Amino acid sequence: MFVPAAFAFTGQAQQLAFIEQYPFAVLTTGDLQATHLPMLVNLQGNSVTLLGHVARGNPHWRALDNTPALAVFSGPHAYISPKWYASEPNVPTWNYVAVHAKGTLQIMTDSELLAAIDELMATFEPDFAQQEAGEAYDVYRQKLLKGIVGITLHVEHLKGVRKLGQHKSQADQAGVSKGLRSTDNYESLALLNYMQRHDIGYANEEID
Repeated sequence: MFVPAAFAFTGQAQQLAFIEQYPFAVLTTGDLQATHLPMLVNLQGNSVTLLGHVARGNPHWRALDNTPALAVFSGPHAYISPKWYASEPNVPTWNYVAVHAKGTLQIMTDSELLAAIDELMATFEPDFAQQEAGEAYDVYRQKLLKGIVGITLHVEHLKGVRKLGQHKSQADQAGVSKGLRSTDNYESLALLNYMQRHDIGYANEEID
């Protein structure tokens, strides 16, 4: 991924926090196969792994053991109109946030997959996991194993980008902030919210 210095998103803790907030990834391998799936961060000391699973009916899993792979995590993104800037000239562009995780994949054992399923449920629906605990739920979990294949991505390199117009003047940033709000588009508002929360590329919309 090409990342100009002005847009570099660095710091492992921050990158992993981003993945935890936006866990839906595109997992690609060298044979140009790609699978969309959620992946969970597992951090043990200095070792970072990403846990996920694919449908057994998906032929991609047969190429996922001991294979180099790239997982792409995308955050909010939106079109930026040149009309929003205070300065001229400007060009239309697209602002976005993303993190790439490169590493080697490994197929999970059944016991590892069961633990990953429990972690997935605890992360995304903790109330359900607590309510369903018991023998019946254990039987259900065992049935799940027949239809899915667990995978672990042993992360060797993380690279992030935050292209949010942070290199622009305060007046230009204010214009873009106002423009994003005026679209009433979900993705535009999500991008604006991210910019405001992280104070990157955002400026008070009342600046002239």
